[in-house]
Amino acid sequence: MHQLLNFRIEAGDKIIKNHLDTAAMNAKYTSHQTEKELIKIYEQILVNNIVSAANNSIGFSVLADETANISGTEQLSIGIRFVDPTKEQMIREEFLGFVPLNDMSAASISDAILSKCLSLSLNLGRLLVQAYDGCSTMAGKDNGVLSRIRIKYPKAAFVHWSSHRLNMAVNDLRALRQIRNIIGTIKSIIMFFRESPKIRSMTSLRDSMDCKLDVLSNEANGNTRQLAHQLLLASSSTTFSFGLIIISFYSALLEPCTQAFQAIQLDLLQVQRHIHELLLIINLHRNKADMHFSADIHKRVIQLSGKLNIQLTPPLECSRQLYRNNCGTTGTNVEEYFRQAMYIPYLDSLIDLLQTRFSKDNIAQFNLCFLHPAKMRTLTREKLIEKMSTVNEVYKIDIFKLDSAIWFDFWAIQSFQNTINEFTDLLPRTVFYPAVREALLILTTLPTITCTVERSFSALWRVKTWLRSTMFNEVLSGLCMLSVHREKIRSRKSEFMEQIVNKFGSERRRLQFLFTE
Repeated sequence: MHQLLNFRIEAGDKIIKNHLDTAAMNAKYTSHQTEKELIKIYEQILVNNIVSAANNSIGFSVLADETANISGTEQLSIGIRFVDPTKEQMIREEFLGFVPLNDMSAASISDAILSKCLSLSLNLGRLLVQAYDGCSTMAGKDNGVLSRIRIKYPKAAFVHWSSHRLNMAVNDLRALRQIRNIIGTIKSIIMFFRESPKIRSMTSLRDSMDCKLDVLSNEANGNTRQLAHQLLLASSSTTFSFGLIIISFYSALLEPCTQAFQAIQLDLLQVQRHIHELLLIINLHRNKADMHFSADIHKRVIQLSGKLNIQLTPPLECSRQLYRNNCGTTGTNVEEYFRQAMYIPYLDSLIDLLQTRFSKDNIAQFNLCFLHPAKMRTLTREKLIEKMSTVNEVYKIDIFKLDSAIWFDFWAIQSFQNTINEFTDLLPRTVFYPAVREALLILTTLPTITCTVERSFSALWRVKTWLRSTMFNEVLSGLCMLSVHREKIRSRKSEFMEQIVNKFGSERRRLQFLFTE
């Protein structure tokens, strides 16, 4: 703060210079205690605005994820999602601050979430959803964070972040021995070239492999020469070439899904259907493996091997094989071997993992999606009432079954307009359908991602650096709130400053006013 004040003085601010030159020491308010108090006031004003809107909404979701700061302390980032009651077509996902964790047990994390929410005066009776990653600590059905919170707040259903589930499905492919070895080599190559900004994805690594191998073969540094030689041998094999092409091909197929799953407006049913479409594509590749392997994989491997000067040969086979695949008699050609030994097992594993990770959980939440006219028209009236009955078992909405049936009849006689894209577009039409309105508001609070809290990690790493590694958590959380919500502060700067001055001046102080009316 002192540096900023000196900067203003150097820029010609005579009022601040006169104040610091003439005010008594206990009236300057430039101490670190005052600085901490002001930061706390900034945070309180931001939080109060968010909490007030959330408490007036139909309900909200709690988002949480953790990371370690520069000093090694585990920090739990907490946020909420709700529909703004003053602008019902506006979905808000807001960061609420960091909470330090003493340990990583489910009991400690659940206590931290509930304590933080209660300290901010959030009405947990309106807690509808918990959104975390899918690790056992968070998502365990017996002793996980979600089950501990649901004991106190039964309506708080669990939604697993879709993008995280997709990453976990791809990550689990490492159970295949050959794929695990290839991914290990890829990671080692990326770490070896860690200074290069060009490694953005598997595709970029594949396209730059000739440059990488050239550097590895000519590495002269005594400290890294041995590692470079090992990586050169590992990445110059036929097995690595096929593995790299297979992994990069399907990574490119899945990568847009990860980006799409970060949209705030994406609904759960849309996620499920998109994964279903992906599974149809991958199953098609599996059922016609001969054709797709030849066209999509083998042709690319030939191009890559020609570029890298690698001679394609199948591994040696023997009659009793334990740790490698035998795919028939000796003399199997390269294409046939890797199609059976690597490509088909990879596809089988990917299909199985996507089906497992994206099983039809949260059935009540999925069924809410059928209130959209486009999706409702795929059902009969009786089927819609049946699906809404499962919803009512969870949320206990008054006259919901009757209202949803009339809602179905209303849209049956309407000419459906494609301009209704989002569920929030339906809210103006629910004036005479209060139960449906409540259900749609609940639906729009359901998150498919926890990117809001993950983006706060960037603020954490910017604020707490090696030069500020001993910062107290109260100051850290307040500064991160200011950083994350800076656009909101800029848009309402005058109002925000007035609230800070009023809050700061409400305590009995020895103030010396710089301005007179």
